[in-house]
Amino acid sequence: MLINKYIYFNGKFVLEEKAIFNIKNVGFLYGDGLFETMASYNDNIFGFDLHIERLFSSLNELRYNICFSKDFIKEKTIELLKRNGLLNSNAYLKIIVYRENYKEKFKFDFWSKPNLIIIARKLIPYPEEFYKNGIKIIQSSIKRTCYNNVVYRHKLLNYFENIYAKNEAYMQSADDALFVTKDKVVLECTSSNIFMVKNDIIYTPPITLNILPGITRKVIIDICKKNKIRVIQRKLHYYNLLEADEIFLTNSIAQILPVKGIDNHFINSNKNMPGEITATLIKEYKKLTLLEEGSKI
Repeated sequence: MLINKYIYFNGKFVLEEKAIFNIKNVGFLYGDGLFETMASYNDNIFGFDLHIERLFSSLNELRYNICFSKDFIKEKTIELLKRNGLLNSNAYLKIIVYRENYKEKFKFDFWSKPNLIIIARKLIPYPEEFYKNGIKIIQSSIKRTCYNNVVYRHKLLNYFENIYAKNEAYMQSADDALFVTKDKVVLECTSSNIFMVKNDIIYTPPITLNILPGITRKVIIDICKKNKIRVIQRKLHYYNLLEADEIFLTNSIAQILPVKGIDNHFINSNKNMPGEITATLIKEYKKLTLLEEGSKI
């Protein structure tokens, strides 16, 4: 049976093709907006509360007029899943909040009501070969600074830096790009946090650096603590990655992606993909997507 594709847009459920947007809003003109991407597995919106907490934290810090509650967003998300026939299947969810206008010369209008959009579609998983054989990543030509740029702590609609770097990877027959500083301090990939394993210890850059505090990143660290796998959050150098036993990336849709190589270097080519610790984390994460308490709908 054909199911119509609805979105939630500013108080109404409308068909995607009939949604009308104001092209003068600053979300469209300047990318002044935020988003959260998450997955729903059957009747479980995985990590929903964590995503919404991060969204509201960003809205506060970036001085939005928050005129809706967390419960309101959850209620509308559930209703959208129902309307699109996605309650009993795996779904891709995206929540978007963007500013409507400025008072003058890019001055925030603190009283302007922001726009709220919720999208729910069938989840299209990453290719199975990514998990069996691992992916390749390259360094982006874009060099970030290490500290003190608040922009990187938020999931902004202004996403072009990430898109540009991703396309650098595609041009080199790779799957993702890694952001490093000019001194080759490791930060993150275009849509993922990065972890490495060395001598059965997991390392990942700390969120004091210019990286996104990823939700899946947090879940992985919690899984490690529960399974007595040691995790150290510290500054990593590019050459640390080349000596790693295992490397993996994390995000809400891919979950955990093993990495087989960086630039022209293979990661521990004597090991099968995924590595032992990566495989354990993949298994434990999948358990959580089915068993997590508190997110059932």
